[in-house]
Amino acid sequence: MRIIDVSHPVEAGMRTYPGLPVPEMDVVLDYEPSRARYAEGTEFFIASLHLCGNTGTYVDSPRHRYREGTDLAALPLEKLAHLPITAIDARGISGRGIGHALLRGHQIAGRAVLFRTDWSTHWRTDSYFDPNPHLTADACRALADGGAVFAGIDSVNIDDMGNLRRPAHTILLGAGIPVCEHLTNLAALPAHGFLHAAPIAWVGGATFPVRAYVLAD
Repeated sequence: MRIIDVSHPVEAGMRTYPGLPVPEMDVVLDYEPSRARYAEGTEFFIASLHLCGNTGTYVDSPRHRYREGTDLAALPLEKLAHLPITAIDARGISGRGIGHALLRGHQIAGRAVLFRTDWSTHWRTDSYFDPNPHLTADACRALADGGAVFAGIDSVNIDDMGNLRRPAHTILLGAGIPVCEHLTNLAALPAHGFLHAAPIAWVGGATFPVRAYVLAD
């Protein structure tokens, strides 16, 4: 079995989205000072990480869009772990909007549908925040109507960043479908595999980073 990492590492100071705070790391206990607390030859390192929920590769729960929506702690693991994948190559589309036509012929029901745009090649550059590839409203309705249980994209946003109505988030999260943005390495995905992308069980939390990976035979 192969394990394919499809998430970005989180580093102090990195930018994920314009205007959001960057992660900061503080050392709570370093190796040298810790020696006084333990037996001779024993040392530990303890640090804290301060970050916005929208950092790196993260999952949105319905609470991200809806006040009474399901939070991260209440998201069922059946929508986050060991999900059969459907990988869709959206690189050849005309324009930036990924429409429902690209879903034709693909299995959708009960699956994590992952859209490859290769926008992740711009990660950690200013170009990453340029007008982005995204899902159209009709594609999102097709995902919801088709029974998808998870939707992910390797772009800065599953919506057009210029569309402040955010129709993709509105439709998908309204249908109870978790959304994952800022995926990467989707070129390595096999035809068949299982996605794991579970965030922490944060009561009241709306979004949080994940170590997303795909298990492949």
